[in-house]
Amino acid sequence: MRPKDKGTRFETACVRYLRKRLEDERIDRAAMRGNRDAGDIHGLVAHGRKGIVECKDYKSWSRSDLLDWQSQTVTERGNADADFALLVIHTKGVGETRFGDNACHLQVRDLERVMGGEFTCLAGDSAKDMWIRADLETICKFIMSDYEEEE
Repeated sequence: MRPKDKGTRFETACVRYLRKRLEDERIDRAAMRGNRDAGDIHGLVAHGRKGIVECKDYKSWSRSDLLDWQSQTVTERGNADADFALLVIHTKGVGETRFGDNACHLQVRDLERVMGGEFTCLAGDSAKDMWIRADLETICKFIMSDYEEEE
């Protein structure tokens, strides 16, 4: 399978999971935008804030790859004029039935927005640029708290 086809398949699976889990049909794959890429998935909303998702599906990758993907995700968040961005990386052995177990990386500042609040970083505001990793299901629970409040 071509890498592009593999990536498309992972993005499509991610959209299906997010739509079902968050009960939101607005979530969809983004159209290609050339050199001003704005993320793979749009339509994500948490606590009134707009988000994007960047998806990666590679059999093997290095710390250097992760740093490049994190930088790309921040750039694409800006290109999309989004409030937050998620970097979802396929976890080996995780298929569609356990899609929420895939790794989700995001900056502390993005976690604040996903959770609908603000943190005080004892290490200073620059600590909000730090990246954390959770599983996608945990991040969806934070996002869902917004939907439950609206009912």
